[in-house]
Amino acid sequence: MHRHARTRPPFRAPFRTTCRAPVTALVAALAAAAAIHCPDVGARSFPSRPVKIVIGFPPGSAPDVVARTVAETMAPDLGQPVVVENRTGAGGTIATTAVATAPADGHTLNASGCSGDSIVHAFVSQGRPPLGLFKDLTPVGRLMRDHWLVVVPADSPAASLQQLGAQGRAAAEPLAFPSPGDGTTPHLQAARLARTLGFKGLHVAYKDSPVSDLVGGRLAYAVYGSVSMAPLVKSGRLKALAVLSTDRLPALPDVPTAIEAGLAGYAFNGGICLWTPGGTPDAVQARLNDALNAALRRPEVLARFAGLGADPVPSDLEATRRYVSAFAAESDMLRTDVLGTAAAPLRP
Repeated sequence: MHRHARTRPPFRAPFRTTCRAPVTALVAALAAAAAIHCPDVGARSFPSRPVKIVIGFPPGSAPDVVARTVAETMAPDLGQPVVVENRTGAGGTIATTAVATAPADGHTLNASGCSGDSIVHAFVSQGRPPLGLFKDLTPVGRLMRDHWLVVVPADSPAASLQQLGAQGRAAAEPLAFPSPGDGTTPHLQAARLARTLGFKGLHVAYKDSPVSDLVGGRLAYAVYGSVSMAPLVKSGRLKALAVLSTDRLPALPDVPTAIEAGLAGYAFNGGICLWTPGGTPDAVQARLNDALNAALRRPEVLARFAGLGADPVPSDLEATRRYVSAFAAESDMLRTDVLGTAAAPLRP
């Protein structure tokens, strides 16, 4: 053989096998770093498991009813089940704290008042700083605007707001009313009504639903959202004296507004929002907002809400945040007015 015909030794496989592990590890590390610094990378796979909506109030409450109404219709759009879990107690703060401390990946949500009343409740009841709106919890959409009703037991002697005021002023003891806890919207609105009508109210906090005590006459009156109260009024178990909206409620057309009942300028509307832990990636928030808004436009959801006396409010993220900021400031003013200046520094 010619001396130049000799070939070089073949490329050795051991070099390939010994280098593969470090290269693979390096690629994985780079991918992990990209997910940390670019949250949208992880958001593209959202949701990767069932989504849970935690409710701080019992079954039948307004947040519970509206969350269950939209959960089933959000699920097909998200491609994962959407389940509702009730964690009652402490004016909703057990649920909101659980969500605020959950991983900020959009899989654990909270449905509660758009004013953040269950978020700040801990400050009022326990003297500690509340969770921060837009910091610990961020709203990703409005489920609905609700209409608040003044209700009394069916056999109550009061058939109007004026008669309720007269009953309260003549009573030897304050008239008892329920709420989920100090500083929550039912507490503030019922206390506001008592003061406006000139009688003393006795606040009774309930971990579970107060309906049995209200229907049974152990409570004199309540101010609660139409979602939970309208069915009880329609069935005759409770009597509605007024709706706090500026217009009558189509679901209860015979119930006058508080303004019609003689309380000039007296109006209030609440609402339920969907909250996610602070720091949830923008793309995940947008995905949840899209799915919620699509659910709120479904005919079956519109029909269900109409029967409850609630208005679905599809809103983009920016509109939701503007609304929550304004509503929270308004609620803080009422809380200070009802509970005193000690309740003023509610927002961190």
